Order: sequence, then C-alpha cells, then structure tokens
Amino acid sequence: MLKQLTACAVLAGALLLGIPTHVQAGNVAVHGSTTVLEMIVKPNKAKIERKSGQRLSLLGNGSGQGIKDLMAGKAQVAMISAPLDAVVSKLNQKDPGSVDGSLLVPHLVGAARLAFIVNKANKVTSLTIKQVTDIYAGRITNWKQVGGKDAPIIPVIDIKGTGTRAMVEKKLLYGGDVVGTAMETKTGSEIIQAVATNPDAIGISMEQSVVTSVRQLQVDRSIERPLIFITMGEPKANVARVIAATRSVGFF
Repeated sequence: MLKQLTACAVLAGALLLGIPTHVQAGNVAVHGSTTVLEMIVKPNKAKIERKSGQRLSLLGNGSGQGIKDLMAGKAQVAMISAPLDAVVSKLNQKDPGSVDGSLLVPHLVGAARLAFIVNKANKVTSLTIKQVTDIYAGRITNWKQVGGKDAPIIPVIDIKGTGTRAMVEKKLLYGGDVVGTAMETKTGSEIIQAVATNPDAIGISMEQSVVTSVRQLQVDRSIERPLIFITMGEPKANVARVIAATRSVGFF
C-alpha cells in the first residue's frame, strides 16, 4: 500500500511539474568548467532539474578534469569552456594518448565574451587584441609600451587544464604557451581579485563576471568563448533531456 501511495505521489508531482510521466528520475553527474557551472548550470539548476526530470550532481573542477572524470565514468557530462580540440590537445600534451577525442561529442549550451580587465588605478583604457596577445606571450612586458606608466605588466591567467587557459592559448597565442612569468590562479574569481588588488596586473574574465572592483579594457575585436557539455558518444535519453533543458534556460 505504501509503495502504491508513493508511486501516486511521484506521478502527481511529475504532472504538476510538466515532466512526461514516462521519464524516470535519476542522478546525472555534471563535472568540469567552473565558468559553465557558475554562468549557466548553478543559477538554473532548479529549472534544469524540473524540465529534465533529473537530479543534477555538480562539481566544478576545471575543463580538463571534467573530461577525465567523464572518461573514467565518474560523470555523465563534462563541462568545458573552450573548443573541445583545444582541451583534448592540452590533455594529450601532458599525458600523450590519454584522451581519444573521437569518442567525445560536444553539445553547445551557451557562449560568453572574453573581457580583458585591469586595476581601476591603471590609466590604460584600451588595447588591441594583438597587444593582449603580445602581453600574454611575453613580448610586451611594460605598461609604457602600450601608453601606460613605467611598470612591469603582470599577466594573470588560470592554471593549466582550465577552459580559460586553453581558450587563450588557442585563440590568442595560436597554440603557444602563456609566458612563464604570468601569475596563475585556480578560478576566474581569483583572477578578478588579483587584478583588483594589483595595479600592474591584467586579467582575462567573462563580460558577465566583471565587477566594479576592476575595469574592463576596450579592444578592437571581441572573442567569444563557447560553453559546452561533453558526452561519451551520443547521450542517453536522461542526459539528452538535461542537455535540452540547459539549452532552454535562456541561451538558445
């Protein structure tokens, strides 16, 4: 009798939420990019769960680790915030042959525009994308080279294995490495904090994440960063519903 009552309650709840009654609720583990997590998934978690009929288990541990967790069976979805080939390339550089990109299927769920930020005390208001590239490649090292004061430039960047780092190295450095003197952080919020407290720093964030403690530079062209879900092969029905629900929360 108790089982019958429980089944009726679940059915009634599903009908109230608009979830098809044939959908079986389950737990979908989603690991990876903190950018995708903070910009799309976490703020809309309740909506995604309601629309998909699935419970989400979330872990923001970086794009590269998300891919590793997916391949190890620890997650059903990996989140990345750079092109898939760039993330796979970086993983295979560190551990040759560790990731077979042909097994991975990308699902675009959003996009974010890169923002180049400086300390509010910095008098430089604009840079070209080429100048930003030269800063992160180590060819421009002093603010006076771009119209600022005579002080060393401190580039701030996420650690290796993150989507931001992979995106910068692919889109700005054309496969090259960030200059070895760059300050490394673990998260995007740490980049903003580092720039806000260091008058000679420059950082890369998302436009949506820029806060009043820093100032966004004007640039001559925009660079968009893809926000992507990754599955091993084509997704199963429950994961496909999570992907569709994520896309429906205002990005597509």
